[in-house]
This record gives sequence, structure tokens and C-alpha cells, in this order.
Amino acid sequence: MNEQKRGGNVALGGAILQLIATVVVLIVWRKTGSDAALTSLWLLLGGVLLWGVTMLLFYARQLELQEEAELAEITRRDTIFDEAGADRPARRRLAALRRWAVPIFTLLFAGYHGTLAILMFRYAQGLEAKALIYAGPAAGFLGIVGMAMFLLSRYSTGMSSVSSWRLLRAPGSYMLVCVLFFAVLMVDLLFAYSGNPALDPVIAVIFPIIELIFAAEMLLNFVLDLYRPRLPGDEYRPSYDSRIFNLLAEPGRVGHSIADTINYQFGFEVSRTWFYQLISRAFVPLLIFGVLVLMGLSSMVIVDEGEVCYVKHWGRLSPAAEPLPPGVHIKWPWPIDTADRIRTGEVHEILLGLGEQKEPKADKSGNLLLLWTEEHGYGSRLENDFLIGASQRAAMLREKRSEGGEKAPAGVSIIKLVVLVQYRVTNPYEYAYRATDAKTLITDVATQEMMQYCASATLEEVVDEGADRPQALMTSGRAAAARALRGRLQTRMDELKLGVELLYVGVLSAHPPSEAVPQFEKVLEAERLQDKQRYEAQAEANKTLASVAGDPGKALQLYVALHRAEVLDELMKFRSDPAKFHAAVTDAIDQATGQIGVLNDEIQREKLLGKKDTDLETRLGLKLAYEAFLAELNFAQKNPKEFDYAKALSDARAAVEERFDELEGEPAKLIAEARAYRWDRELSEKTRLELYRQQLLPFKTAPAVYRFSRYMDVLDETLPDTMKYVLGVNRDLLELRLNLETQDKDVLDVATEGRGE
Repeated sequence: MNEQKRGGNVALGGAILQLIATVVVLIVWRKTGSDAALTSLWLLLGGVLLWGVTMLLFYARQLELQEEAELAEITRRDTIFDEAGADRPARRRLAALRRWAVPIFTLLFAGYHGTLAILMFRYAQGLEAKALIYAGPAAGFLGIVGMAMFLLSRYSTGMSSVSSWRLLRAPGSYMLVCVLFFAVLMVDLLFAYSGNPALDPVIAVIFPIIELIFAAEMLLNFVLDLYRPRLPGDEYRPSYDSRIFNLLAEPGRVGHSIADTINYQFGFEVSRTWFYQLISRAFVPLLIFGVLVLMGLSSMVIVDEGEVCYVKHWGRLSPAAEPLPPGVHIKWPWPIDTADRIRTGEVHEILLGLGEQKEPKADKSGNLLLLWTEEHGYGSRLENDFLIGASQRAAMLREKRSEGGEKAPAGVSIIKLVVLVQYRVTNPYEYAYRATDAKTLITDVATQEMMQYCASATLEEVVDEGADRPQALMTSGRAAAARALRGRLQTRMDELKLGVELLYVGVLSAHPPSEAVPQFEKVLEAERLQDKQRYEAQAEANKTLASVAGDPGKALQLYVALHRAEVLDELMKFRSDPAKFHAAVTDAIDQATGQIGVLNDEIQREKLLGKKDTDLETRLGLKLAYEAFLAELNFAQKNPKEFDYAKALSDARAAVEERFDELEGEPAKLIAEARAYRWDRELSEKTRLELYRQQLLPFKTAPAVYRFSRYMDVLDETLPDTMKYVLGVNRDLLELRLNLETQDKDVLDVATEGRGE
């Protein structure tokens, strides 16, 4: 009975001291304005209730023991009373308290702490640091009361090691936790007294969290106590006894539990070995040494090359703070000072357009398979979809099909797009502290810009729907898209003041989704067929030009020269008529501009196919010729009176003649043949004329002789194989006798000679 009475007196003293501590904290809160003191007030007030319930249980136990002693005395005197059937109201009262009052108190105690913890947590959220008055004296009063509470809590937990005083363990450990609250609150007030009140709102949030954990444990104890089996002779443990608080009050029990576990695992008394005994004796010095080493290491900051470091004092950094350069620096240990490192010497990369993780497909050699026909990812992440706005031509086609009752194509297109963004940090302070996570913010902003850019772009065609609309994002417009995205992203980064500079923005992948591949391949097939027909037509044109001029380039150059001469001749005729002149020169300028555009497209297409400038000399020469002609036309349009039409036309005709002289092929052949025929005919006629003049002189001198000579020449020319006779007498006196026999010419000649002619 005396033991229970002593335990009740200790519980009464604990309740009084707990109430005094609550009043002291209330005064501290009112005088200093500390929010941490307000949030800790309710845990201290709950201790008064806990000491009161403990005192009530001690008193009920004392009455039960007193009742047992009285019944034992009566039974010893052999009275008429029977102990077995005796009425024991004190025992029933104690049993009712343990069975009903204690669980109900535990449930109400958990509800009290849980409700107030939630209310205080909501109150503490969003609090800002403020100056605390009377912080120094308040910390002193808390130290005095806290010391008294510490002594009483240690005294109570020491008494609880005896089974008859076991009820003191719960309020004693609870008071020790309150002492820890006092210690933290004292540190907060001392920092506020030194001019650093930033710790107060942080502690004001931590206290309700601890109280909420305690409430959850009380609720769990209440539930487990309902199903815990109770065997006769088991020591009673109230459900409001916190295991967590007991661990904080008696940490040595953890060491004994660990030692027992080690002994059980190894099968012998490891805890009795010399090494374990040495470690157990030197554990505290080693722990202190380890803490000092950790504090020393946390006081040293090593800044590497290519990075800067900002040191925050109590979680705050002044905007005027200078970053630490590379090297070794000393600061206050953690958590007083913390260091934030920013890599400024490296290039940061962000991949845009990637979604969830997925294992990509690979071939037997381990190479990644990135095919349009199958769903794939970039690396180990799938590619996201982006919407591309339809062109006006597609919109008109959609409306036309809708009017005809056909299924209209969608108003948007889908594209898989992966963009690489590389940047470096130019302002470490803005990059690290302007946003909570600058890299995530850059990723989100860049993705937003990509979506907006794609929504106004065309998929693969170049359309004339405004200069601001991006063109052919999936094909020829990728480079332009990368440049535009870089400019837009840099503008947004500057607006957000993130302290970064974009170094590179490039489109790594741009293709349609796998579902659209069959339709897209049909389009590609049609385009390739169109290319085939264009190349066949170009080959036929080159063949025709080669047959005409021997070389297609020379033929085209001749065409440009002829066209120039025709236009200049027309302008020269219309120079006295301003209206016709303006129409003619405008039409010529439009034609030249169109030809230059066509040549530029052809040159660009050929370069994309891998050809060099040396392979494009013909088109480049034509482009230069048209550009020179366009410059001449522009000058004539702006200065029609100052333009020298005669000289320009003369130069154009000279250029045509020069081009004609360079021609080869069928026309050159015809021209050469015509020139040869001309010279042959001219020389022949000159020869005949000269021969006539030479024959005219002998004719005038001796006409008869000349006629006889020409007569004989004609006979010789016309009858070279016929026998001819020359007679020196009158033919009337001549009698001819012929022997009409065929003779050999040689024999005939011999016979003629034998007759002496």
C-alpha cells in the first residue's frame, strides 16, 4: 500500500509540475509571440491529464491492496466471513477502470492530440519568420522548468523499473518528450534572441507532426488492446503507454535487445566477448567522435572546376551573396549552413517529346531498330504525339468531301517529334533560386513552345499561307524549325530570368506514327513516281537539247540570250509608250524571278541528294545569267529614260552570236554544211568565170581555129572510144567502104597505122 501511495504522490507531483510547465509555456507564447511555443502548448497540457489518470490508477490499486489486507486479517481471525465469497468493491472498481476507463481515455487522448495536431499544423503552414521579444529571458525560464521536469521524468522512469511502480513509465517518458520539446524551444528562442528567427516557423510545423504521430500510436494501441490475449499473471500495461516515447526515455533497452538478437543468431554469447565489451565501453566516445567528424566534414566545402557554390545560412540566402569559386572553403556545420552547387562549366541537355519508359526493340547484334512501321522509342522512352495544323488546301478538300458525302480527312495531323536542347548556365543565382527546379521548368516551357509551334506548322508540304506559318516540319523545314524554336525558347528563358543560354536546338527525329505509315508510304510512292516522271522528262529534254546544241547547258544559255534579245528588242519598241513598256518590263521581271525560284529549288533538291557545286555548274550558270538579266530589267523599270537600249540590244545580239558559235549537234552540222556548200559553189563559179575569160582571148584572135579546137575537144570528150578519121580532101570525092565487123581496139589501131592514115 505504501508503494502505491508513493507512486500516487509522484504522479500528483508530476501533474503539478506538468501544469506549471504548461502555464510557463503559455506565458512564453503570450510574451514572445513564438508560434512554436503555441504548437507545443497542447502536448504539455495533455501530460496533466496523463499524470491525473496515473494518479487515479495508483489510488485504485492502493484501495485494492488495502481491501486485500483487511480481508486477510479478517480471515486470519477465523471470523464468520468467508474470503471466497466476500464482496470486493475495490477490486471490481480497479477492474472496471482497467477494462473501460483506460481504453476510453486512450481513445479520447488520441482524439485530443490528433485534432489539435491537425489544427496547429494548418495554423503553422504559411507562417513567416518574425522577430520575437523577450526571447532571452523566456529561454532562461524554460531552462529552469525543463531541468525540473527532466529530473522528475528520470526519477519516474527509474521507479517504473519496479513492477509495483510500472504505471509511472508512461507519464515519465511523456514528460521526457516534453523536456525535449523544451530543449528545442529553448534553442529556437536563443536563435531568435541572436537575430535569427527563421527557425521558429519550422519548429512550429514539426511539433504538430510529432503530436500527430503520437495520436496515431495511441489509436493503434487502442485497437490492438481490444484483441490482445490476456493471460492470468501477465503484467498490466495500459494502452496509453507509448512505445515510441519509452524508447526515447530508455534507449539502453534497445542495446540489450540488439545484444540478445546477436547472441541468438550466432549461437553463443557474443555480448560477453572482449571486442563487444570494448565497443560497448567505448561506444559513447566513438559516437561523440563520429559526430564531431561529421560536423567537421560538413563544415568543409570543396568546389570543383566548372561549378560554383552558394552557402545558405539557416536555409536563407541573400540576393547579394557571392558564389564560392573553385577551391576549399569553410562554413558553419550542417544544418546551420548548407551548400548548393551549380554546374556552370558543363553543357546541360534536355530531350523533348519523350514519354513513358519502354524497352526498345533490337536486332540480333544488339542494334536498336527505329522503324516507322513499328512503335519505337528514343533510347528507352516512347516518343510523344504532337498535333500539326492542316493546310488550307487540306481544309478545302475536307469541306469538298464532306459536301459530297465522303469521309473527310482529319483537321489535324499527328507527328512524332524529338528535339534536343542544349544550354549552359550564365547566371547561377537565377538558375538555382529563381525556380524550385529550373531544369523541369525549362523542359515544361520548351514542350509548351513545341506544341504551339507544331499547331501552326505544316507537315511536309510548303504552302503559301502567310510568312509566319512554319513550313514542312517533317522534311525540308526541320532546320528552320530548329532555328525558330531556339529563338522562341531563348526569349521565354529571358522572360522567366532563368539565367541560361541556349547553345543548340535540333530536331533529332520527326516522323509520322506507326498507324499512319501505310497511307504515308502511298504518298511517298506517288511522290517517287512523280520524281521518276520528272527525271524521264528531264532526260528527254536533255536529249532534245543535246541533239540541238550538242550540250544542254549551251542550249539553255542560248535560250537565255535569245530571250534577252527578244525582250530588249520589245522594250526598245515600247519605250515611247509608257503603258505597254511597263506591262512588258513587269511581265519580263516576273518571268525572270520565277525562273530564278525554279532554279533555286532544283539546286537545293540536288544538293540534298548529295551533289556538289561542281555538279551543278549548268544550273548555277543559268541562275547567274537570269540574275544579271533581272538586274538589267529592274534598272530599266526604274530608269526607263537613262537605260541604253541600243547598247543592251547590241550586247544581247553579240551574246547570241557567241552562243551560236559554241553550238554543236544537228544545227551546227547544218550550218557547217551550208557554209561548205557556199564556199564550194562560190569557188566553182569563180573557176568557170576565170576559164571563160581565158578562152575568150584565143577566140578573139583566131575564131576558126578556136572553133575547130573546141570541136575536136568535144568529140574527144564525148566519143573517146570511137575511131575518128581526118581527111584532107573534099568529102564529095570520097567513097566509103565499111567492113562491119567487131575488132579489138588494139588491132584496129595497128591496122590504121599500117595504112598510113
